[in-house]
Amino acid sequence: MSRRFENKRVLLTGGASGIGRATAELFAREGARLVIGDIDIEGARSVATALGGEAFAYNACNPASAEELVANAKEALGGIDCLLNVAGIMTWGRFEETSTAAWQRTLDINLSGPFYLSQAAIAPLRESKGNIVNVASVGGLHPVYGTTAYGVSKAGVIAMTKACALEFARDGIRVNAVAPGGVATPMHEKSAAGGGVDPSIFTEAAARNMPKLTDREACTPPEIAAAIAYLASDEARYATGTILVLDGGQSTG
Repeated sequence: MSRRFENKRVLLTGGASGIGRATAELFAREGARLVIGDIDIEGARSVATALGGEAFAYNACNPASAEELVANAKEALGGIDCLLNVAGIMTWGRFEETSTAAWQRTLDINLSGPFYLSQAAIAPLRESKGNIVNVASVGGLHPVYGTTAYGVSKAGVIAMTKACALEFARDGIRVNAVAPGGVATPMHEKSAAGGGVDPSIFTEAAARNMPKLTDREACTPPEIAAAIAYLASDEARYATGTILVLDGGQSTG
């Protein structure tokens, strides 16, 4: 088994479930020492305990929470080599139907959260010449019907990834992102289950954004975790500002 992250000090968010959990499990298998930050602290502690890591409560909407998480990770790990911004929410709603609250919450969690955490982690990453991997979305590159707030938040993540890659290259810090299409995660299941969203939006979204690989099963969290691991590893030492798209051809036309 590959041990690309032997004794690497990894801070990741959203590790209680979905892509975050799959990523935590992969990095742990490859030797990483982990700190998980998640608003679902019980779920995060369960995952962290199973993997020999630690977990701390983290509220992506709060800059002070980001600073506290980074401080806890530095104390627990002795530094930070990789920051993985995985935590996020999926928001469905046509443009006219998107409430101010939904708009703000989506931007707070999906865009401001990674901004606050990356900003807080720059100093330890500068010391380690480490790297950041953000989870964006193909929706930030190519419109997905009925997801304006989500798409704008993820477009911001993509822009931030490229801006940070440019600013911190001379410090030896690489910054990259993965941009998944639809992934079979609890987040997507919950967002599609209701919450007052008009069910027809999902039919229209499927008709307008059908992936090209229609004979394949949905992408899975471990597949996205593998892409995150590649970008965080020394195998991708020459990659920075890269947006790695995994969408089954959804964004090709």
